[in-house]
Amino acid sequence: MTRWTPDPGSSRFGLWIGVLLGLIAFAWFFPGLDEVGVTWDEPVYFSSVVRIQEWVGGVIRGPDRAALLTEEAIRGAWDVDRFWNPHPPAYKEAMAATEGLFGQWTGSLVGYRIASLVCFSLLLVAVAWVAGSAWGRVAAIGAVLAVVLMPRMAGHAHIGATDMPLTLTWFVAATGLVSYVVSGRRIALLAGGIALGLALATKFTAYLLPLSLFLWMVPFGMSRRGIRGAVVWGLIGLTVAWAVNPLAWHDPIVETARLFAESLSREERVPIATYYMGHSWGYAVPGHHAVVMALITIPLPILALALGGATGAARRFTERPLGTLCLTQILFFVALMAAPGTPNHDGVRLFLPMFPFVGLLAGRGFQGLTEAASRRLPTDRRFVAGVALGFLFFLPPYVATVRVAPLYLSYYNEIIGGLRGAAAAGMETTYWLDAATPRFLAQVSAELPPGARLAAYPHTEHYRSLQLYGMIREDIQVTDEWPPDYFILVARKAMFLPHHWRIYENVRPELAVELQGVELAGLYAWTDDEAFEPDPEEP
Repeated sequence: MTRWTPDPGSSRFGLWIGVLLGLIAFAWFFPGLDEVGVTWDEPVYFSSVVRIQEWVGGVIRGPDRAALLTEEAIRGAWDVDRFWNPHPPAYKEAMAATEGLFGQWTGSLVGYRIASLVCFSLLLVAVAWVAGSAWGRVAAIGAVLAVVLMPRMAGHAHIGATDMPLTLTWFVAATGLVSYVVSGRRIALLAGGIALGLALATKFTAYLLPLSLFLWMVPFGMSRRGIRGAVVWGLIGLTVAWAVNPLAWHDPIVETARLFAESLSREERVPIATYYMGHSWGYAVPGHHAVVMALITIPLPILALALGGATGAARRFTERPLGTLCLTQILFFVALMAAPGTPNHDGVRLFLPMFPFVGLLAGRGFQGLTEAASRRLPTDRRFVAGVALGFLFFLPPYVATVRVAPLYLSYYNEIIGGLRGAAAAGMETTYWLDAATPRFLAQVSAELPPGARLAAYPHTEHYRSLQLYGMIREDIQVTDEWPPDYFILVARKAMFLPHHWRIYENVRPELAVELQGVELAGLYAWTDDEAFEPDPEEP
C-alpha cells in the first residue's frame, strides 16, 4: 500500500494553504451573508435557535436548572415544530453559538449564517490538508481552489441550514478513518470519530456514512487495524452524537429509532416535487438526476480536472487509497440518489457532501497536469507554466462565482448553456426561495403603497417570517386571501399550478430578480387579467 504522506512538508504545506485560503474565503463571502435570500427552511431553524439559546441561558443562570433538564422541558425547547424541523440539533447549536457571539454586531441573520461560513472555511482547511498529505503541494492548492470555486458550494456557505455543516463533518469523518487505516494516525481517528458524531447529530443522512465507506474498506480496511479503527470510530461517533443532542439524553435508543422512522417515511410526510427536464416530478425523480445535476452545476474546468484525477485513481485502484475513497464516495451518492425512496429534491443540496471529493480529484488532476507540463519544460519555466495552468482552469470558475452572486443556487455551467440553457432544457432555475433576495424585498417595500395586501407563492407564511426580520414593511398585509393587491411569484416551477404558469409566461412583473435573462422572482400588480384567475378545478 502506498504511504499516505509523500513527505511531511507537503502535509504542513497543505494545512497552511488551507488555513490561508479558508481565511480568504471567509473574508470574501462574509460581506454577502445578508445578500442571499432567506431560504424556505431557515425561519423555522432560526426560531428553534432562539428557544435553544433561552434554554441554555436558563440552565447556566436560571434558579431551577433541574426543571429545565427534565425530558418534557428539553422537548419544549429543542423539539418544537418537528414536522418542518426534524433534524438533530448540532447545526442549530452552532448557529446559536455564532449568533450569540456576533449577532449584536452583525444582526441576527448574519449571526446565524456565520456558522455555515465557518464550516465552509474549515472544510477548505481539511480538503487542503488531506490533498497535501496524500498527493503533494500542487494537489492541495488545486483541491482547495476547486471546492471554493464551485458556486453551489459557495451558496450553501451563505445559508443557515444543515447542508454545509453536514458536508464538513461527513468529509472529516470519512477522511479521518481512512487516514488512520492507511497511516495509523490516532489523532486522525479521534477527529474522524468526533466528526462522525457531529454529522449524526446534524442530519439522518449521516447514518449512511459507514455504508458509504464499505467499498473502500474491502480493499484497504480488512486488517486488524482497519477493523479495530472502524469500531472505535463508530463508538466515538455514537457517544458524541448522543452527548451533544439533549433530545437523546433521557433515552438515546428511542430517540434514534424515532429519527430513523421519521426519516424513512418522508415520502409520506413531505412529498416535495422537483422540476426536471421540463416535467414536475413527485417525490421520486429519474435515477440519472444526481449525475446530470452534478455534471451541469460544477464548473466545466473543475470537472475536466476531476476527470483527470479520477482516471489516475481508477488506473491504480488498489494503490491509491485517497483516490479510491473519492471514487467510492461519488459512486455511493450516485447510487443513493437513484435508489427508490430516496429524497432527491432541491438541486444538488441533498448530495452536497459528494462535492469535496470531486474537488480532491480535481486537485489530483491539476497536479498531474502540471507535472506533465513540467516534464516538457526547462526548470526555470515550470513555475510560470504552473501559474498559467492555474489561471486557465480556475479563473473562469472564479468569474462565474462572482457573476452569479448572490444567486449561487441558480448556477449552471457551460455544458447546458448556463442558466438560460438550463431554463430552456426544463431544469429547475430556483427552488429554495433564495431568489427573493433582501434587495428585492427592499424594492418591494419601496414600491407598495401603505397598507397594501401582498400574497406570495409558494409559501405565503415564509414572507410573514421575513416581515418579522424587517425585510418587508410592517404595514404591508401579507395575506392568503384572494385577490390581493400585489403578488410575489418565485419560479419554483415544480409547484406551479396552471394560473402560475400563465402569470409567469404572459404578464410583465413590476419588479423582477433576473439572472442571465431568466426571471427567478417577480412582483406583479394584481389586475382583472384572466391570467391571474385560478381555474375552478385547481386545488
